[in-house]
Order: sequence, then C-alpha cells, then structure tokens
Amino acid sequence: MQLFDAVGICHIDAVEANLAARRNGSDIASELIACGLLSERRYAECLAVQLALRFEAIGETDRVLNVADMLGRPPPRLVKVCNDRLDGRLFVCPTIESLDGFAAYLARSPQMRPMIRITSRSIAAQAVDRLTMAERYRLARVSLSADTPHLSARTAIAPLQAALCVAGLAVAALLLWLAPVWTLAIGHGAATTFFAACLALRIPAALEPKTEPVPSSDLPAPGVLEEGWQGVPIYSVLVALHHETAMVPKLVAALEQLDWPKTRLDIKMICEADDHATAAAVSRAIAGKPHFSLVLVPPGAPRTKPKALNHALPLAYGEFLVLYDAEDEPDPGQLREAYLRFRTGSAKLACLQAPLVVTNGEAHWLAALFAMEYAALFRRLLPWLARNGLPVPLGGTSNHFVRENLVEIGGWDSHNVTEDADLGIRFHRRGYRVGTLTRPTYEHAPERWRVWHCQRTRWMKGWFVTYLLHMRRPLQLTEEFGIKTMIAFQLMFLGMLVSSVAHPLLLGLVAIQFGVMALGLAPGANAGPLLFLDLFNIAAAYGLFILLSARGMNWAELRRLRSQYVLLPAYWVLLAFASARAFVQLLIAPHKWEKTPHGIDSRANAADLRYRIEPFFNELEGIPMVDDPQLDVDRANGAIDPSISLVHAADSQLFAPMLRDPRVHAR
Repeated sequence: MQLFDAVGICHIDAVEANLAARRNGSDIASELIACGLLSERRYAECLAVQLALRFEAIGETDRVLNVADMLGRPPPRLVKVCNDRLDGRLFVCPTIESLDGFAAYLARSPQMRPMIRITSRSIAAQAVDRLTMAERYRLARVSLSADTPHLSARTAIAPLQAALCVAGLAVAALLLWLAPVWTLAIGHGAATTFFAACLALRIPAALEPKTEPVPSSDLPAPGVLEEGWQGVPIYSVLVALHHETAMVPKLVAALEQLDWPKTRLDIKMICEADDHATAAAVSRAIAGKPHFSLVLVPPGAPRTKPKALNHALPLAYGEFLVLYDAEDEPDPGQLREAYLRFRTGSAKLACLQAPLVVTNGEAHWLAALFAMEYAALFRRLLPWLARNGLPVPLGGTSNHFVRENLVEIGGWDSHNVTEDADLGIRFHRRGYRVGTLTRPTYEHAPERWRVWHCQRTRWMKGWFVTYLLHMRRPLQLTEEFGIKTMIAFQLMFLGMLVSSVAHPLLLGLVAIQFGVMALGLAPGANAGPLLFLDLFNIAAAYGLFILLSARGMNWAELRRLRSQYVLLPAYWVLLAFASARAFVQLLIAPHKWEKTPHGIDSRANAADLRYRIEPFFNELEGIPMVDDPQLDVDRANGAIDPSISLVHAADSQLFAPMLRDPRVHAR
C-alpha cells in the first residue's frame, strides 16, 4: 500500500488492476502502466526508493550473461551483467506481487545490495536487442540460404533450370524453322487447353456459398479457451516500415484498437537504422506505450522486407504472431477470431490469412479493379484453396502464425521479393496447413499507374522466383504434395504466370484471325476449333473474374465499383506489361525490392483531403495549412467559423468520404 501511495495510485485503481492481472495472466504494475496510470520509469524509480536500491539503466558497455537464451521470451525480470572490469551486477524489475518476497531476500542477504540495481523491463529488452543485434542480422541476411539453399531465392534461377530453358527455346526455334504451321498449331492448342484448365480450377471457388464475417458475439474473449484458465496468450505483432513517416500515427492508432489486452501484446515496429525520419516518428508515436517497441535493422543487402522481419523475429515472444503493413487498419476483432481458429483447429494449422479489403476503389479506376481483384482472391479463391487442403499463397500482410511453427520452418526467405507466397508453399511442404479468416484488414490501393506498375512488377517477379525454386526438385515436390496437389500447384502458379502474359496475346490472335476473315483471306467456315476455344477462354476469363469479385464484395462495394468492369481488358494489358518487366528483372535484378509508397505519394490526387495524414506548416508563422482554396471561400462566406483552425476545418470534410467507405457498410 505504501508503494501505491508513492506512485499516486488510489485503492480502486489498484483493485481493478489486480483483477485485470488475474484475468490476463499479467501483473498489477503492468496493468497500471498499460492503462496509463503509471509509467515504467516512475514505477521503477519508486520501487528503488522503497527498497533503498539504485535505479539504473543497463550500460552500453555492459555484457548480459546468457543473452542468447533470452531470445523468444518475454523481457527478463532478472539480468546478470558483467562489465569490462569484471564487476558483476544484477538488474531486477520485480512485480508488485513479488515485492514482499524480494524485500525479505534483501533483509536476509544485505551483502547483495551493492550488486543489485532496479531497472525497467523495456530497458532490459533494449539491452537484449542491442547485444544480439549483430548475430540476428547475420542470420537474417543468409536466412534459408544457409541451411536449405535449394529453398532459397538467393539463387533465382538454378543452373540446370537455365540450361533447360535455353535448350527449350532452341528446340522451339528449330521446330518453328522446320515446321512453322504445325509448331504454332500445337503450341497454340496446348496453351489454350492449359488456359482453360486454369480457369476450371476457379469455377468451384466462384460457385461456393458466400462466407459472412464471424459475429462479434461468437468471438471468445481472450484467454477463455485456455485449459484451467492460464491467462491470455501473448500475441506478437510485427510491422516493417521503410520511409513511412506520414503513416506512423495512423498505424499506431489502428494497432491500439486491437481487441486484445495490452499487457499481452508485443508490438514491434521494424525500421531500417538509416531511415532516421521513420524511426523518429515511431519513437514519438509509441512513447509511453510499453507494449510497443522499435527494432532497428542495420543497413545492408539484401534490402528486403523479409530480411527485416527475420531480424526482428527472434525478439518476438508471443505464442501467436501477426504481420501487418504500414497502411493497414485491421478489424479490431481479428486477433480474437484467429485465437478461436488456432485453439479449435487442427494441430497442423500453422497460419491464417485475413482478407484484405481495399477502401479507396472509388478514387481511381486502377484502385477499383485492384479492389475487385482482392475481393476475388482473398474472399473467394484463397478460402476455397484452404478448405480443400491445397497450398495457399499468402498475401503480404495480415498473416497470423503459430510462432513456433514459423521459427521451425526458418522464417521468411530474405532473398525472395514475394516471401509471403513462398511461405505458404513451404508450410504445405512441411505438412502444415494454412486457413483463412473472415475479419478483414482495410488498406488503400495505389491510384497512380507507376506506383501500381512497380508494385505489380515486384509481385510477378517474386512469383516467377517462387515457382522456379520449388520446381528445382520436381520429383521431391510431387512426393511431398501428391499428384492432386501438384496439379493444383501448376494450375495456380504456372497458370497465373503464363496467363498474365498470354491474355493480350490471346486477344491479339483472335483479332488477327477475325481480321483475316474480314479481309476475305480465309472464309468464316474455315474457322478452326482453336478460334472458338480462344473466344471461350476470353469470355470465361472475364466472366469468372466478374463472378469471383462480385461474390466476394458486399452489395455496397459492388454498387460503387461495378461500372469499372468495362476497363478490365485494359487492366490485364497493364498486368502483362508488368509481367514482362518482371521477367527482365528476374534476369538482371532478381533481388531488387521496389518499395510501394503509401499515403499521399500513391494517390492520384495529392491534394485530396481524404488522404491528408499530416498538415503542412507555414514555416514563417507556424500555422497549420491545408492546400485547399475552397476553405478560404467558405470562411469568407461564413460557412466555416473563423475561430476554427484550418486543420479542424479540413477534418470536417472527412465525414462525407467516410460514408462511402465499405467499412461503414460492412460493420
């Protein structure tokens, strides 16, 4: 009680913190700190005064003993330290519950007092991060290439694969020279038949009943599924950031809304060490939030998101782990749904993919078709693959893992630019399964062609690399997958890669054949079956995309975006252009990571107030400015109170676009 008085905590707050600690499996001080009634430093300093000990941070030159054993575990409460002079010290951060026992120990062993220092758990965690950084970074750089090089994209194209490709091209050229008509006819027939088979794989996904999000009332409270009420399991959250200064406040606010006890959250914001602006923005945003921490990644090749994630993974200590991106706004109940699925699902369920929902489809036709594409993929195709026990190529965000399983298979491939799709295949090869969730993550799609083009180039290049590396040992892959799954893998991966380039070629072939008939060079009666198969494939491709996306979206989304379906052919032509560029990069820059900018940089209209995250500032007067002349007109006409700041006036214009946000209708 004396400690509570010293830190200014009243009896009611102490009782509520005690109840929360018992419910969550944490401790009283952590609950008080999480709800903002106490700071970590204040608690540690008052603890030191009460125990007549010194409060001290672990020094830069201090060496923590057995520091490697602290990885993958919650921040230690007892840290044994030795400096260069071989002076031993014990840094402790006791709980309120253990305070009486610790005081009794000090009374029995007064000779230990000179060695003991009081510190905070965040300071202890930072020391573990600092002292293991070099080794974690070394392992992150090599990742899978160290132990399983045949599963790593460090070598994008194996020598044997390159030789077979060259030989295949040589044989094709020779056949075209010797028998061009027959070669083209056979190749055309094989391609269209394969294309039709790829479409057939998607028909069941389009026809299955629609799955509605799990109601909040059906989601279990955190911890209720534990045997004997063992408290709430810890959930780690990893977010890799690079040049995302403007997105940080919005991101932190979204993560704060997650419906999970803050004392059982372990949120790591991962930044490149030389990205000073983003790291500074993160430090400001997470100040006073001990469940957040900043992890810095030393600069160096490969500069990829999976390398950054691998560098931070050993520091994560949750039983479950989820990955988010800078622009994500996850549904607050997503963690609870994942918890329900992991606890009630198969022991082999290692990962769950949440659906990604694009919220700015009305802003640009590219964003609209991107939203439709995501609806077809994340709300129809991937759930169908998961329900049928087929490999699920994961999306780049909102992947929920059983952390032990993720560590077991080696984490992410630091050299793969679509580490997500590769990870889903590797889980399946190791006998694990991937499922899907219904609670979405909301994000924005690029509205500028160049941003979309660079992002799609990286994705297609990564799919090329992923397909090639898993096909290095096709017999072993068939043995691990089985014949049925191997066929589905070919239709999914190879089909997507080939069709992305083949669709405009197919359109061109049909146009040529109709042109020949229109010029009278070949009568319509001589139109072969391949022409009709081509026409069927084109119509079926458009029809299946429309059906998959329409059944994936809710009515409000579909009503707003359906007019953009007419631009689908143009969208697929742009996709073919990006795929061709991806193939060139595969040969000359397989590990190049083209960063997708978020916020204003990815918007078609940079002055659109819906995407204004941070205000501009007048450098002379320090007055927040919004670049919108209409505000001055409204102010002059009396439509806006002159006493309201420009920032507030701009904020008032946010409400109308919000009414068109699909999240409003989905909830």
